[in-house]
Amino acid sequence: MYPTENPTEDLIRNAREKFNISIAEHNVEAIQSLLMANYHIVTGRSEQSHGADLEGKRWADRFASDKTVFYRRTPREIRINEEWGLAEELGNWRGNYTVNEILVHVSGVYAAKWQRTEAGKWLLQAEMFTTITCTGPEGGCVPPEPIRG
Repeated sequence: MYPTENPTEDLIRNAREKFNISIAEHNVEAIQSLLMANYHIVTGRSEQSHGADLEGKRWADRFASDKTVFYRRTPREIRINEEWGLAEELGNWRGNYTVNEILVHVSGVYAAKWQRTEAGKWLLQAEMFTTITCTGPEGGCVPPEPIRG
């Protein structure tokens, strides 16, 4: 990874790359080490979950049931409020998993909010993913539940 002109941005990009490597290695403990305790996620299917422990369990369950699970997040832009220790990351994501032993490919965009600890470590507070493309077998690309009303 090439350094930017901003050391804080480099720290966040490095933390994101650690997250990507942790997913590739199916390392739940390393994933959780990058999340605030009150971490919140809205997935590409509009499912929501709250808490680093629950997110760790969700990843562990995915990895146990599907050895092909892979996701990669690639930052396009990172904006930082140094004074408050906050940052926003915007990027693209892609991934794959299997349904009935057939590979499903998904991709989209995401936004992430980072917050700096008193010790200077950047942790994810929230992430929101939007699925833009999904290709795979019937039952592999399941849209979110419709909103009634």
